[in-house]
Amino acid sequence: MKKVVDERLKLQLVKNFKIAFLVENAVIILMLIYQSFKNMDKAISASNPVWTAFIVGTMTLSLLSVNVTASIEDKPKRSNLKLLSYFVLIFIIGSLFFMVIMPKHILLDLLCGTVIAVIVSGLLIYENHYRYRDN
Repeated sequence: MKKVVDERLKLQLVKNFKIAFLVENAVIILMLIYQSFKNMDKAISASNPVWTAFIVGTMTLSLLSVNVTASIEDKPKRSNLKLLSYFVLIFIIGSLFFMVIMPKHILLDLLCGTVIAVIVSGLLIYENHYRYRDN
């Protein structure tokens, strides 16, 4: 039997995955809305598996779309100095944000700011890999 290779079928398969992901996230969001009407504290917490599934799904989608959007943007690579300055800026803003929320826990505030800065900087470095060379 001959194997059928058709680009339209591949595109349809990708569309089916997109639709399935949208339906799945819509159901998760509806479940979170229902849970938040019952008890807001339990709905949006790390112990809620529905919330965790939603966060993991959206973070995976954003991470997987980085290489495509970076290639489409057609912008030059960022310099290492610029990436380092973004890290420091995000660290300062994140730490200050947590210092406003939890003023008694300075070390924890700095740790949270560092975690946010490392994650965002990691995404920027990953995106930078897919950008074209310098001017």
